[in-house]
Amino acid sequence: MINRKSRYAKTPTFTATDATGAELTLLALREPPAVAGVFFHTPEAGERLDHLANRYYRDPTAFWRICDGSDVMDPFDVITPGRPVRIPAVR
Repeated sequence: MINRKSRYAKTPTFTATDATGAELTLLALREPPAVAGVFFHTPEAGERLDHLANRYYRDPTAFWRICDGSDVMDPFDVITPGRPVRIPAVR
């Protein structure tokens, strides 16, 4: 079950059969939405995505909004001290 706050909450599912014949329910690929940054935050050493999400959205589990606003694929690479991070608006 996917949490209703997850970025995957509205992602459609499909059924596939694996090599053993078992049916699997899988998530379809999710296209990241186009986002416009409201502003940029320049992280300091020790700041993490959940810290920024809590600070700007009052929800540490909303870190994925910041990831969606980034052009970086790996969430662990979104925050680099001294490099500005886009903070998207809450839709």
